[in-house]
Amino acid sequence: MSETHSVWIGSQLGLMEKLTLKLLLNAGHSPILWTTEDVTGVPANVEIRKVPKEYIQPIGFLGIPHVGIPNGGIGSFAHWSDYFAFKTLYEHGGIWVQMDVAVTKKIVAEDYTFTPWLSMISPVVMSIPKGSPYALEMSEIIGDMLSDGMAGRDWHEAMIAMVHGMQRNGIKANLFQNYFDCGGIQQSPYT
Repeated sequence: MSETHSVWIGSQLGLMEKLTLKLLLNAGHSPILWTTEDVTGVPANVEIRKVPKEYIQPIGFLGIPHVGIPNGGIGSFAHWSDYFAFKTLYEHGGIWVQMDVAVTKKIVAEDYTFTPWLSMISPVVMSIPKGSPYALEMSEIIGDMLSDGMAGRDWHEAMIAMVHGMQRNGIKANLFQNYFDCGGIQQSPYT
């Protein structure tokens, strides 16, 4: 089984998050769920790990409201999740899956595989090798953006930084297929 990494903020998983983890298990993955606190409702056979305290940044999104995201994204921890994803993939490598994704079959990924989004890439599902200088750079850039909650920044600025970082590092993105991004659920800490 191949490991996947995800993160959850809060004390209880909702239906969408349980579905994400169960679909990963059904597809033959070994999900690792990183948490900021004790969580109930985690499906059997999902490994739970604690987010290191030094990685927790409690500021939600305070940038320019984005149409199409509940509450314009204000207060969302989606960008912190992106920061943590890059930290995790730098340290462990592997596949990152956000908690609002439904996979339709086993994720088979090459290094530097991302989810397509318009003319950019997205961190919804991504695969990056352990020790990647790109992952380290992105965790630092997004971490800096988060220092003030991304005040005055556009929602997509982190994704734009991802593309620029790939260009700087000479990386060509591979694109994932076979997933559904079910983001925008009202009761998620990421919205």
